[in-house]
Amino acid sequence: MAFFRPKSDPPHATPLNPMGFLRLFIGGRYIWIMSGLFLMLIIGPLVGRFELVSSHIYIGDLVIGLLLLAAVRAFIANRIHFIVCLCLGAVAIIVGVSGRFLPGEAHSTIVTIALVLDTLLLTYLILLICADIFSTREVDVDTICGSISVYLLISGVFASIYTILVTLDPAAFDIPGPPTDPDFSLGPDRLMAYFSLITITTVGYGDITPQSELARSLSNLEALIGQVFLTVLVARLVGRHLSGVGTRTPHPVEESGL
Repeated sequence: MAFFRPKSDPPHATPLNPMGFLRLFIGGRYIWIMSGLFLMLIIGPLVGRFELVSSHIYIGDLVIGLLLLAAVRAFIANRIHFIVCLCLGAVAIIVGVSGRFLPGEAHSTIVTIALVLDTLLLTYLILLICADIFSTREVDVDTICGSISVYLLISGVFASIYTILVTLDPAAFDIPGPPTDPDFSLGPDRLMAYFSLITITTVGYGDITPQSELARSLSNLEALIGQVFLTVLVARLVGRHLSGVGTRTPHPVEESGL
């Protein structure tokens, strides 16, 4: 025979907390990186190539700067990681900006060096975040934001590599129509960032297609990494988070007797 809680008792439920999201932004680390990446992917293609007051500073530069600040903020408690992220980001920005004042082949060389530094910084962030989120015992919302950040950072790494490849070999990709204005802003080319995102999500619109063997191989690698990471690792973290919430949330208890 089972005894249930009387209907007159108020049901147990997790109260809504409107300030929870704000506290997550104030106290969280990875939500800032995730927000910066979303801003770069959404705002960057729209206005990233626009120059500010003819000063060789672009809106895309500001977005990249915000992303760097978010990364530095996430690891400010660890001195070594903080210094490495700050140095890699600062050098990449300085090299990238200085390349704008150099003509022709020298410009391409400097841009390639800046993109290599970008790739190193993003890879370093991926390793740091993965080492943290996959070793933590308690999975919270900020941990989930970290896993999403890693997914987007992987896309950023490949976008930088694709941009390097296009810089060295313009025939590596078939691009139907070049943009109206060249993209001189920092970071990967906006078209390559777009191609990387639709590749890692396996959307594959087909408007930009890899032509060289290396470009096809890298595209295959990114698609495989993206699917494995999203369907296995992120799903595992979300499952651990939901099971932890279910354990911590009180529920009506059914008592059974003989």
